[in-house]
Amino acid sequence: MNRRSNKILRELILGNRQNVMELVDKYNLQERTIRADIKELNEALQEHSLPLIASDKNGELFIDTEEKPDISAYEKFIRAHTFYTYYLSKNERSTILAMILMNADGYVTVEQLRDIIGVSRNTLLHDLSELKKWFDENNMELVSQVRRGYIVNAPELQVRKGILKLLEVNGDNNDYGTGYHLGAFWNFLISQVDKLGIYNEIKKDIIEQEEKQQAFLSDYSFFETVIELTLAANRIVKDHMLPDYYADTLKELKESSKYVFSRSLLETLGNRYGFLASEAEVLYCTDCLKGKSYLKDRHHKSNALDLRLMIAETLYQVSSCFGIDFYLDFALYDLLIAHMRSAVYRLQTGEILRNPLKESLLKEYPEVFEIIRKNIGTLEEYIGTEFSEDEMSFMVLYFASVMEKEKAESTKNSKVRVALVCETGRGTAQFMLAKLKTLDEMIDIVNVSSVHNTGEIKKAGAQMIISTIPLDSEELPCITVRSAMLSREDLLDIQRMVLEITDGSGEEHSDLGIDVVNPEEANIQGAFYRLLSEERTLTGYEAADWRDAVRKSGMLLYETGAVKLRYVDAMIANIEKYGPYIVVCPGTALPHADTSEGVIREAASLVRLASPIEFQNEANDPVRYVIGISVQSAESINQAIYDLMMIFGNENIKQILDGAPDEKSILEAINNLNKISGIKTAKRR
Repeated sequence: MNRRSNKILRELILGNRQNVMELVDKYNLQERTIRADIKELNEALQEHSLPLIASDKNGELFIDTEEKPDISAYEKFIRAHTFYTYYLSKNERSTILAMILMNADGYVTVEQLRDIIGVSRNTLLHDLSELKKWFDENNMELVSQVRRGYIVNAPELQVRKGILKLLEVNGDNNDYGTGYHLGAFWNFLISQVDKLGIYNEIKKDIIEQEEKQQAFLSDYSFFETVIELTLAANRIVKDHMLPDYYADTLKELKESSKYVFSRSLLETLGNRYGFLASEAEVLYCTDCLKGKSYLKDRHHKSNALDLRLMIAETLYQVSSCFGIDFYLDFALYDLLIAHMRSAVYRLQTGEILRNPLKESLLKEYPEVFEIIRKNIGTLEEYIGTEFSEDEMSFMVLYFASVMEKEKAESTKNSKVRVALVCETGRGTAQFMLAKLKTLDEMIDIVNVSSVHNTGEIKKAGAQMIISTIPLDSEELPCITVRSAMLSREDLLDIQRMVLEITDGSGEEHSDLGIDVVNPEEANIQGAFYRLLSEERTLTGYEAADWRDAVRKSGMLLYETGAVKLRYVDAMIANIEKYGPYIVVCPGTALPHADTSEGVIREAASLVRLASPIEFQNEANDPVRYVIGISVQSAESINQAIYDLMMIFGNENIKQILDGAPDEKSILEAINNLNKISGIKTAKRR
């Protein structure tokens, strides 16, 4: 799932009309890309036993069920997504990184961020460099320290303002409007804030206090209050508290009726989660509540509604209808707020402002006018007058410009959809997927096929093919790589073709500037080490030939309960059928077979041969290291494959392993690589 497909699904769940060709126009994409999104969604929905998305002959999309969709079930499906199953855009990733850093208890390393988000180290370093400027602009400092990581240096009040602003400009209208969490990105944001998991409980607490105090918040104010209290309680529990002197600046609020409301709420939360809220915290919540709208009773609005809140609510609703996300762009959001305040002032004073572009905007963006008119009624009711078409057209101009900018950015930053074709499908693909992580800003892997099953490529909407063997493909551009190891030259070839597809200028880029992992600078995390054990490591084995070497690596897996016996035979059969493609770098072979051949659990074996042998691979023979591996799932094995390639693709590291006298020494040497990277390895299986 990605931002686009999440929004399509969300609208369908709520019963709102969606049409394929209208989505093509809205997102400025090809029809096959939208249909590929639907296909990917349906595969995931099927895994969760949920009704699928169907379309009629006119391209109208709908949830294929005779009954009303179970929104709760779909909400559970969306909330189950992680950073490994949801494809973050660059803006989303930067916003999440800012949220993680502001909610951290101390220093956060690049490796920890990589574990959370799942992108390359170089990509994160680039993002963090850009975020330093954003933190500076928002009166915070992102500090980096060697061997410790990154930390946000700012007063607690400033950090809270930053967190709340991120939630405010990226909020999920479905929670406010329907009570459901249907935005995966919003779920990621709130999960970073609410480590206690108290968001829904706080809703109940506020409702109880409303009844007790007979002071009822408007819907939007209720939504804001839940967020603010969720944040405050989580910060207090983690000892990120406001300083006592803050109480002196707001002491006059003790006379407010909302002071009692705040104190009672924080006492309830404190009793439940084991903290005592200071006077500064009570006054902080009182100050938050001061800007909220209340209802006189359950049916009639008060005459004292706050204009700022009314404008923010209107913008929130309109932005949600358009699917606009402001991410880190507080300035643009505040600019819209300022414009609407000016518009309200003009309407209240009778000032008339003509927009010479009104007729053109009415003609070009009729749906924007319609949505603004639909959502501006409450604000008009408050100011006692209607917005003229001229004033509305200025709002249309703002929103249309944001939408066009977002559409242009989406086109510019869109990834090329790539299909992988490998001799044996999944096994070899894991080696390639791990290395292709270094290009995750440029490509999106949409399909993995073996040679005999390439029919799915076109259906997946792929724009190019990366293959380990030559293919006769006239419909799509195809790169034939040198091996599954993907050398720097392979990666540069792939980058050039991507640039040719996206902007037709691949020949002009002599230095592409795209990060490619250098094995000597690789950050090895220990995932490969955790698959090994002393029982699955053997040094000094004198193999008769390559078959004997492969069989020995497979038997180490079999004898330790990782695979069934037929898996060992399948490892050899793959090489006999497809050739020595498993010799992925000089001196190293990685024999494997398909999961269906008897994988019990994921594991690796390591055989260091007494005498190197020939696998008939001209580029990488002779082989001294034979690494048997059992692959169970792409997601869980990916980091281990990455570590493995970084180790055995590095001649300096192999020299260290060559000098290890026995099995225990080899394991210690590999484990030391993890320690150098600053990662604590887990206990081996």
